[in-house]
Amino acid sequence: MSGVCSSCGTVNKDGAKFCENCGAPLAAEPKVNTIPTAAPVAAPAGVEPGFSDRVNDPEIIAAVAKNRKATKIFAVILVPLPLIGFALYSLITQKMEISKALVAGAVVSLIFLLFAVRGFLKSRATNSYEAVVTEQKTRERTERNQDHVSTYTEYITVAETSDGKKKRIVEREGGLVTAYHYLNVGDRFKYHPQFNFPYELYDKAKAPYIACVSCGTHNPIEADRCSKCNIPLLK
Repeated sequence: MSGVCSSCGTVNKDGAKFCENCGAPLAAEPKVNTIPTAAPVAAPAGVEPGFSDRVNDPEIIAAVAKNRKATKIFAVILVPLPLIGFALYSLITQKMEISKALVAGAVVSLIFLLFAVRGFLKSRATNSYEAVVTEQKTRERTERNQDHVSTYTEYITVAETSDGKKKRIVEREGGLVTAYHYLNVGDRFKYHPQFNFPYELYDKAKAPYIACVSCGTHNPIEADRCSKCNIPLLK
């Protein structure tokens, strides 16, 4: 104790600087330097590791069905437009024979139809898979269109599925580059092909955002519902 005189042994009052008996200076109370420790950073409220069971939520299922219906209506309107457009161009301008115009329009309409069918089949797919990202890389590509040569970047995300298969997600500059920017090497995720935004992280606390599976809107990871369409998020 700092109140005990080292010379005569007298016990002095707390805070005394000199011994009341012999007047010798008393030793000062040693200072203890404490370094405050930072509190552990907790995950945002409601964000726990694990895959969501909301994939079967009635609201999400209804939203997926609505998107499929909209895709069908859009396809019915869009697919015949090139054929009609080329035919009208031929009849109005007389710069193209009607037979050639119909062939050109039919080709473009067929391409539109193939894209529409591909989108519809994707929305109907149910073959989801679980995987871990093992590699991400980019590469420059070149394409020639008649006399014009252009370059673009491909974004490649490689993942290994839970059954040991390799998946390569290739995205192109100028299009939707989702997987490359949302996922990182080492991330565990699920792929849901029926959703507009198909990637679900296992550890959502690492996510830059939680995307709505219906409209794709980026929401804060603390959010429970989409700020745009109010559909439940995969939490």
